[in-house]
Amino acid sequence: MKKINRFIRGGFVNYYDSEKLVEIPEKFVEKSQETRGVWFSTVANIDFEVMKDVESFQTYLKNVIRTVKAYHMNTIVFQVRPTNDAFYESQENPWSRFITGEEDQNPGFDVLEWVIQEATKQGIDVHAWFNPYRVTHVKMSELGKDKATMLASLSPKNWARRHPECVLETSESKLILDPASVEVQQFVAHSATEIAAKYGVKAIHIDDYFYPYEAIIDPHEEEKHQARYPELSLADFRRQNVTDLMGLIAKQLKALPKTVEFGISPFGIYRTDLKQFEKNGKKGGWIGGSQNHYSCFQGYEGLYADVLLWMKNGWLDYVVPQVYFDFDNYVISKEDGSEVERVKYADLVDWWVSICQETNTKLYIGQGFYRYSDKGNWSNPEEIPNQLKYNSKFPSIAGTVFFTYRDFVKTTIPAQVEAQKTLKTMWTKDVRPQ
Repeated sequence: MKKINRFIRGGFVNYYDSEKLVEIPEKFVEKSQETRGVWFSTVANIDFEVMKDVESFQTYLKNVIRTVKAYHMNTIVFQVRPTNDAFYESQENPWSRFITGEEDQNPGFDVLEWVIQEATKQGIDVHAWFNPYRVTHVKMSELGKDKATMLASLSPKNWARRHPECVLETSESKLILDPASVEVQQFVAHSATEIAAKYGVKAIHIDDYFYPYEAIIDPHEEEKHQARYPELSLADFRRQNVTDLMGLIAKQLKALPKTVEFGISPFGIYRTDLKQFEKNGKKGGWIGGSQNHYSCFQGYEGLYADVLLWMKNGWLDYVVPQVYFDFDNYVISKEDGSEVERVKYADLVDWWVSICQETNTKLYIGQGFYRYSDKGNWSNPEEIPNQLKYNSKFPSIAGTVFFTYRDFVKTTIPAQVEAQKTLKTMWTKDVRPQ
């Protein structure tokens, strides 16, 4: 084992709020079986351009699969329902505007089905990445539209347009489906089941976007709260709404005559440990939470996602926490210029390893290959390779999923290019996913 050099500050990487040093193996040893995945992001055309014609689009997608294979990866987490739409032939959702540039324009082939067929030829699993609530990703204010005109611009097939009473605005001038609506829960669950029943996907996969990161605007929320769960606080009411949907999806997937896994990729911090609040004279936190700065965003509080409860209930086959942080994560205080440690990769991985063992939930680590930069800790090409070495210490970590595909073909950031090369020296053979 060896210590990790701090790339910017000098010295060695320590665990948060501790003098204990983080260690990684001297040599990386490939596993004979593990999931090696990458998210393929379709919202806002992050990982591809709008289709010009079927032939060139399919050629591009074939090259995506070849690239994934060249890295000896075995899993593509394909975003199939980014904004209440579909990259597959659906009875419930219109064709995505991100394919052709126009919502509900038939691209001439079933994109998801075609990707599954081509990936299967290369021994690559496909997980269907599914966004439950998001309706729009662009601010209406930037388009000069309000809720009514925005919904009117959607396809007549779009469920949000047909059910405007079930759509909420956010403080960022975007639209989401109302998580408190039973009708929304039933529609979203049915959409998930439609994919699972029809296509040969390994899993239905949902990311961190539950209640949005920004505030919702719902003048009737308290009425709904009192009508459905008056015994709960408003925060618990919101968490219950999301939990109701997760339970419904899990139940419907388990009722299918075939096995389709259910996976969640939550924000990296579930809840912060109580002592980090108490030592700073603050209220909040939870006994048993992760070790990080008390002011860090928490998925439980900010997105109303009680992923640990879903794990305890046995609803999830796997989790992929988004541990998109570096080993030596810190900021410079604006008040006194001191170095303030925030949230560190090793501490979060340790927490998720422990909680997944406790709940018998399969664990992949979500890693931020996109974070590479020309400055700071992410200009260190060894950041991700060292993270993989750290992961290898834990037999219970069943794999890795990287965000996002385009960062494996970009050539503009020297540290990232070097990391691409290093990864190919670490993963040198094809292995079966877990």
